[in-house]
Amino acid sequence: MTTGTETAQRRRRVRLTPVRSVPVEFTGERAGEGPLTVGQLNHYAWVTGAPDDLYAILRVELPVPEVVPVGDVAEATGVLITRHESLRTSYVPGEPPRQRVTAAGVQLLEVCSLGEGKWGPQDRPAVAEALVQWLRDSPDPLRCPVRVAVAIAPEVGDRVIACAAAFSHLAVDQHSIEILKRDFAGLLADPARRRGGRPGHQPLDQARLEATPAERRRAEAALDHVREQLRRRPRCLYALPDARPRGESLAVELSSAAAAMAVRRVAARTRTSRSSVVLAAICAVVARRAGYPELVFPVSSSNRFERHLVNYVGCLAQGSIATVEIGGRSFDELVGHTWTAVMEASRHARYDTAERDAMAALIEHERGLRLTYGPMFNSLIPESWSGLTAGVGFEPEEIDVALARTELRWRPIPVSEIPIRFILNQIDGCLRLDGWSGDTGLVPRAELDSVLLAVERLLVAAAHGDVPGSRIPEVIALEPLADPDRILADNCWVDIAAVQHLVEEAVAPVVAHVFASAGDRPLVSYLAATDDVRTPEQAHTRCMAALADHPTAITPRHYVICRTAPADPADPAAWPEPLAAGTGRA
Repeated sequence: MTTGTETAQRRRRVRLTPVRSVPVEFTGERAGEGPLTVGQLNHYAWVTGAPDDLYAILRVELPVPEVVPVGDVAEATGVLITRHESLRTSYVPGEPPRQRVTAAGVQLLEVCSLGEGKWGPQDRPAVAEALVQWLRDSPDPLRCPVRVAVAIAPEVGDRVIACAAAFSHLAVDQHSIEILKRDFAGLLADPARRRGGRPGHQPLDQARLEATPAERRRAEAALDHVREQLRRRPRCLYALPDARPRGESLAVELSSAAAAMAVRRVAARTRTSRSSVVLAAICAVVARRAGYPELVFPVSSSNRFERHLVNYVGCLAQGSIATVEIGGRSFDELVGHTWTAVMEASRHARYDTAERDAMAALIEHERGLRLTYGPMFNSLIPESWSGLTAGVGFEPEEIDVALARTELRWRPIPVSEIPIRFILNQIDGCLRLDGWSGDTGLVPRAELDSVLLAVERLLVAAAHGDVPGSRIPEVIALEPLADPDRILADNCWVDIAAVQHLVEEAVAPVVAHVFASAGDRPLVSYLAATDDVRTPEQAHTRCMAALADHPTAITPRHYVICRTAPADPADPAAWPEPLAAGTGRA
């Protein structure tokens, strides 16, 4: 195994020079205007609130054959925009906002030159990467849903070396991109397919469907499911004891051929998807290390379970919340349970996030914590949650030998409020699994390294046969995060010191002290009264306002307001008779 900064193979330096724009005409079967779909509405609120967000625009390489002229790429681009209305949709601000589909128009295909020298298929990865970077200045996603660019080399005339596109996240989600890649490759391979074709289910159709009574009932049921899970979710799923935010984030990528082979064997044996096998291993390791008997965490669903949505291009992906109970399950049992839990969560992943946020605000106040909704696990591979058994020809001994080729590579990433998350980037031939730390003060790089390697160990052990639940901790080989000053309160492992820091900041300059328990009540805060803080409700309101800067804390479960503070606030018997006491969360 190698670790350290990524030392990828030396690539040729790429310099792109824009040389022309090719007009691409498109003519769809209809124009139209209507309300936004639930998916569009959720993304609209996010993108308009944070237009510079890293994921407001999705930039990807589009597949091209070794020999293809610019004209063919232009034709294929025109057909894509003709077929998929989301690629010719603009969004009209208002209360509520609306979507407007243009029937016909012109889209520019941007052509960049690589300059002199010999360029060929071997340079495509580097050139595609450079094109993706060149597209970083894409137009406003509310006005331009797609932008396509190609790179050519003078030596080979109009032959395309690489192609890339920038899509507004209002127009597509990750699953849509895979559909578009597949369509684009087919259009380039067969000129006879370059016709608009009969349009399938489109966003305007989806918006009308979502307005029906049946779909409204479905959305209400989804919110009921989310409400139940929000009452169980911990504030911070993973953080080292006595951790303090540092404001730095990083990702560590596990690159493991051994794990890829192991996942195939386990998926074939359990008749589940490879994604579910990887997630089950992650759940086992995180639960062991973080000390939770069950994991309640956000997941992302493609929301494409109905036949008419399988090839739908638009925003459908949305988050829900899954509960995976680890218990004493063997690994094979855990894989099956994880698949079931995620499928159950995915059935409840289409709802209005504004309604969820209003509901969550009440639950957060009641529980005295703040919650985030970024998924703990996201699979970017084009694979559904179905059994995959093809290509299982690896012997366990081959997998053990492949362990020597495992690599860990790290890179900085934008700061995130999610303490730890995992992204499955590749699974064929080599498993590429990212572990992200939203703040290295909470989850340092060394911790990410150890967690990812523990996931690999468990997968490789499971390739030899099912791992009994009693043996899983031994295989993981990581001890639970231990701290004598931590307590379990409201499904959250909490550092008493973190709660003390929260209360001190919230009520400063008032003297306050937090006790792990007082009588039969856990996590009790005593504090001296002032003109501004004389009731538990006032103390709780201040603590809630300060929570954002204390990602591992929750508010006290009980407040005791006294007239004055004693000389030794840490002595519970020294505090005078209280003026008021209560949860403050009514």
